[in-house]
Amino acid sequence: MANFFKGILGGIGNIVPGLSGGALFVIMGIYHKCITAITELVKLKNLKKNILFLMPIGLGVVVGTVLFGNIILFFLDIYPMQTTYAFVGFIIGTIPLLFKEANKHGFKKSYIIPLAITFFIGIALLFLKNYEGIQAGSLTFFESAVLGLVLAGSTVIPGISSTVILSLIGYYDYFLYAISKVDLVVLFPIFTGLGVGAIFLVFLVNFLLKKHYGYTYYAVSGFCIATIPAVIRGQFAFNLETLTSLIFAFIAFFITYRIGYNIAIKKEN
Repeated sequence: MANFFKGILGGIGNIVPGLSGGALFVIMGIYHKCITAITELVKLKNLKKNILFLMPIGLGVVVGTVLFGNIILFFLDIYPMQTTYAFVGFIIGTIPLLFKEANKHGFKKSYIIPLAITFFIGIALLFLKNYEGIQAGSLTFFESAVLGLVLAGSTVIPGISSTVILSLIGYYDYFLYAISKVDLVVLFPIFTGLGVGAIFLVFLVNFLLKKHYGYTYYAVSGFCIATIPAVIRGQFAFNLETLTSLIFAFIAFFITYRIGYNIAIKKEN
């Protein structure tokens, strides 16, 4: 049951701009276990054990994605600025915990290099913010599958928010609407791409974590930090709306950080 609720949180991370399902799995202590289980499952090893472990997490991800898709759509429509700043608070709350995980085996000055590279790549994506992309209604099966590949990044790679990327290229509302309405015609090719992309990325991440643990996590952290200006995108003014938005950001930060901190303490004990 605990893994089911952790899966729900991961599903929420996949649809909230700025959050990352992979990063939340890291904080909750199940990321490496999921990577190992999926890798073994594809190789047909320990089938029963890995299926029993992954099934409640997978169901939780689906429930979290579909259920909270409607909730987020509502808040973005009624309280867009407060909701956006809450997203920022969630992001900032995960950053200290990502660095804690990155330094698990010690720190090297050279770790700053992948951090800087991925940060500037993330900032460069801001220049895509006015790109409208192809009209959602004209997407082919292949194009929708590519969106699924992008979403796989958020699920598998900690710290990368694929929903931010979808927002920047003009497809976040399209995806969120399809989730909220459970539009299977739209969602089937997207989730097909997500599944294929996830399998590929699982093997890639598994290799990188084994060979270059610290470098990999610092690269991930760079993407995570870069999502903050991407989410805000100029939504700031000296008025009451901004003040209430900042309060929501602080509350979101506090909740995310405290939950992650408590989980980290339990892992150490």
